[in-house]
Amino acid sequence: MHGHLRTSSQNSWAAFGAVLRMWRDRRELSLRTLADRIKWDHSVIARWEQGKNPPTVGAIKALENALDTGGEITAAALHAQAMEVERLRTELRRLQRSTLPSRDQPQEGEDDMERRAAMQLLGALSAGAVVPDHALHTLLSSVDRMIGDRGSLNLDDWELIVQEYAFTAILSSPGDWVSRLTTDLAEAALQLGQAKDQSTRSGLQRIVALLAAHLSGALGEKGDRIAEMRARRTARHAADASGDKNLAVWIRAKEAEAAFWQGNPPQLVLKTADDAIRIADGLPSLGLAHAHKVRAWALASHSTTYHAEASRATLNDLFDTFEQLPDSVTSDRLSDSGFSEGMLRFGEAYVHTLNGDTTKANRAIEAALPFYPPKRAYGIANLHSMQALNQVHNRDIAQGLNHALTSGDNLPYTRARRLITTQILKALPEKARALPTAQELRARTA
Repeated sequence: MHGHLRTSSQNSWAAFGAVLRMWRDRRELSLRTLADRIKWDHSVIARWEQGKNPPTVGAIKALENALDTGGEITAAALHAQAMEVERLRTELRRLQRSTLPSRDQPQEGEDDMERRAAMQLLGALSAGAVVPDHALHTLLSSVDRMIGDRGSLNLDDWELIVQEYAFTAILSSPGDWVSRLTTDLAEAALQLGQAKDQSTRSGLQRIVALLAAHLSGALGEKGDRIAEMRARRTARHAADASGDKNLAVWIRAKEAEAAFWQGNPPQLVLKTADDAIRIADGLPSLGLAHAHKVRAWALASHSTTYHAEASRATLNDLFDTFEQLPDSVTSDRLSDSGFSEGMLRFGEAYVHTLNGDTTKANRAIEAALPFYPPKRAYGIANLHSMQALNQVHNRDIAQGLNHALTSGDNLPYTRARRLITTQILKALPEKARALPTAQELRARTA
């Protein structure tokens, strides 16, 4: 088993090694000269070229800078990692077909076979086989399931898992945890399929809806629109089946928000937001607040006097709903389960920004920022990007572009920040679009 994984691993990285060797020869560098430049031992580089060991992310960046390959080294590394992911998936499927029981009760010895197969895979890790982090999570979850830890999760356990994702969605880049969500969603769905009583089924349907909703958001940030839409449909279906009306409203409101940040036509965004508002039927909830917020944005993005007035009326609906939310929701600044005053002011600021009322917009931004703790770096970056957009609207072009470039400088661009940045570029006067700062901003969001 170890030998099989080792050989497959080497095959996965052989092409990368060939690309690395080609570029080293093209730059006329010896192993030792390249080693001096990137601060790695020459023997380690030799093993990379032979496909025996994979380089770290830091090493790939160092190689890219030293050899100036125009991204070819990075592309080769990503291709090798993709091959590794597919290899591990194939191996796990093979193990599942050969070892996982198909009956309700395993025969004597089957549990031992499952554990042994999983432990062999883990043993391969210690022997040096390459397993990407997200594939490792899938593997360890399979081991947990074989041992019996995951199968005993009750609804309270699942609620804690979902709450963890609610925090993660706010505090980190969601595209980084697709594999974890996929694994947990599959396990929750498996329990749902085995549940007998309606109360348990409804509870698990709610869990599946929440996990699918978070998964769709993560997939969207990674740019996988087809998978995102499929996960959205699953979330909506599970929420409706659970009988939880507030959840059904929240799912649709988040769907409308995702569609807005994606840059979909306002009519489509309004249709989904209005659907959420219709289901809420006037009952205040977290989902209804989100629905009013997104509806106001979609109306303001129409850029007509009629729609501007309608967006301000919807903003009043948002404030009315906010006043009726429980303290547990309005005091939560660090999870997707909350709707703090900071989020309220964010929603208000963006409506005024889209309507061109920069004075009210900047006032709302200043009111929002104190409610965003440093951990919410992505939200803070969005608010600063909004400030930059208002500066451009006020024809303070240089300051607006500089502000946009320095907002969340070390953070990857989320869909929200990318859309606001696109709006900044579109608002520039024709002559300003050729400025180096404008070109750099455009390159960052490409």
